[in-house]
Amino acid sequence: MFREIGEERAFNGILEQIIENVQNGSLKAGDALPAERNMAETMKVSRSAVREALRALELLGIIEAVPGGGNYITDNLDTWLIGPLTILFRLNHSYMRQNQQLRAALERQNAILAAKKCTPLDAAELLMILARIDAAENEKDRGVLDKELHMKIGRIADNPMINSVLAAADQLTENIISGARDYVMKKNQSSDMVDEQHRRLVEAIISGDAAEAEKCMSEHMDTVEEYMEELQNRQTDGEHIPAGGEE
Repeated sequence: MFREIGEERAFNGILEQIIENVQNGSLKAGDALPAERNMAETMKVSRSAVREALRALELLGIIEAVPGGGNYITDNLDTWLIGPLTILFRLNHSYMRQNQQLRAALERQNAILAAKKCTPLDAAELLMILARIDAAENEKDRGVLDKELHMKIGRIADNPMINSVLAAADQLTENIISGARDYVMKKNQSSDMVDEQHRRLVEAIISGDAAEAEKCMSEHMDTVEEYMEELQNRQTDGEHIPAGGEE
């Protein structure tokens, strides 16, 4: 699996070989890596170089270290971009509006793909999530279900790269504005606008109407952006925003 590197380019060489083995399928999600000593001997590098490379991959979310149990390729490779992309957004001073614009573009594409790929089982699951949102008694639960609905649409779309970037953007939103989804769903309780947008979006996806699904998602994301800007302004002004379910 691994080949000799030489100490002069050890760090980059180790990273390249591990990633190469993931890409070609030699290492799959959940697989254990060889022991550090074996990797060092095979690649003719020091154990400290191997350890340094493994820690870098752990920070990127590509591997998971189990104390006393070795190193493993992460079970969910779809989420490995969350860490590095969140750092990238912050280093580039990507603010809420820019982040939301990225999310909106990706969500629209997911809606298009989902409309083309939705199966009868997918349709039933989407309708079930809508029913659970309607039955939820507080905005925190509704916020969780809102996220579940968007994740389900992403799974139907079946594009791991889009979903990885969306997960990173979503995490950044929560880092900047805590309780964003709860707030959106709380605002919606008085207007029912988001619920209606969800219903129309799901209907378009189930019927296979990609153009209508894109239009519905675009309207929905515009509404979400409006609510989040309002929430960000209120938090910037120092106003206390109750958490989901809090009176």
